[in-house]
Amino acid sequence: MSETPPVQRAGFSALGSVFADSRYRALFAATTGTMASQWMQRIALGWLVWELTHSGLWLGALAIAELAPGLILGPAGGVLADRFDRRRIVLFCQAVIGIQSLVTGVVILSGMASPFLFVALAAVSGSAAAMQEAARSLLVRDVTPPDCLPTGMSLVAISVNVTRFLGPALAGPIMAWSGPAVIFWINAAVALALIGVLMSLHQIRQKAKSGKAAFTTELWEGFVAASTHAVVTPVLIVFAATALVIRPLYELMPAFADRLFDGGVQDYSYLIMAVGLGAIGGAIVVTLNAPSRPARMFMGSSLAACGALLAFALSPTLHAALAAAAVLGFFMCMSAAASQLVVIMDAEDATSGRVLSVWGALMRGFPALGALGVGVVLDTLGYRWPLVICAVLCAVFIGLVLIDGRRRKAGDVTHANLPAE
Repeated sequence: MSETPPVQRAGFSALGSVFADSRYRALFAATTGTMASQWMQRIALGWLVWELTHSGLWLGALAIAELAPGLILGPAGGVLADRFDRRRIVLFCQAVIGIQSLVTGVVILSGMASPFLFVALAAVSGSAAAMQEAARSLLVRDVTPPDCLPTGMSLVAISVNVTRFLGPALAGPIMAWSGPAVIFWINAAVALALIGVLMSLHQIRQKAKSGKAAFTTELWEGFVAASTHAVVTPVLIVFAATALVIRPLYELMPAFADRLFDGGVQDYSYLIMAVGLGAIGGAIVVTLNAPSRPARMFMGSSLAACGALLAFALSPTLHAALAAAAVLGFFMCMSAAASQLVVIMDAEDATSGRVLSVWGALMRGFPALGALGVGVVLDTLGYRWPLVICAVLCAVFIGLVLIDGRRRKAGDVTHANLPAE
């Protein structure tokens, strides 16, 4: 006889219960801190590579090294998260990330910096981060009070996506005031803090593990589940498009600060902070509205992000670009948080790790591929009009997906209303 799922609470009552749980509180704080510090490290590496090369191609190569491993190791990590102890997976990956940060800091201080070396070190941290992506998110779910899952998972989705913007927003001023090496010491310290929290956790409830089939079979099952779901699949398709042509703006921001507005690290930090502030606003909106239909919020905010990218590309001054960057951060955060919420809440429990890993692969790998391709185009054709084309094409694609979805829904309704033979 199956266990009856608990009645789910919402609002401030659920929020209070979630943070009253010491395990959730500690793990949520530690994972949020590590995500923020890892994004800080990405921004620091991007600026270091730009100073050494002044090449959009090299920025794209750096993004590929750090994010592209997610295309392969992310889905593999999803299988591991469904099969094995998620706590041990995250422990191992955090140890690798902490060591990489220490080595990178030593490289900077020793004067051995080179773009090749930075790209290699980025590949190490990117691989570890991709491998733990699904396990880390589901580990927080495993310690969430069973009657507060929507609230707990909304907070996870928000933290994942806010730190994408808040971490870099903090990195800019820290680099300007203290130098980039400090960023890597911070990342190592935060990784150590998460390791300590994980070591203190006991009796974590985890869903029934898979492992009855071959590894490759389970991997394929995850892709099938992600590509055949009525709600999750369209969201993943649009998320892939925005990750490919809109989110690379972040990886290429050093080039925009320099080429479009003739600015240095300070102006770069202002642009990053503007995106971060906008993202905080987007997170607040998602938190307060707790969307019952996050797919609708995702589609609307993705379209709005296309408009914000267009405004950024056409900004005549730095001040106009700062406003556009804030709006872009607002809608990018909303769309990313809503998309992850769709995956976490709608995917089947048996394949949740693998479906979530597909989302993580898109989040990490596609911006890297986009940054490499867009970086080459920008170096060749300039730093303004290619962005305009990306924004317009992405908006058109989203519109086509929405039209196709409505057509399919209308067809299903018509078919359901046909008389039985």
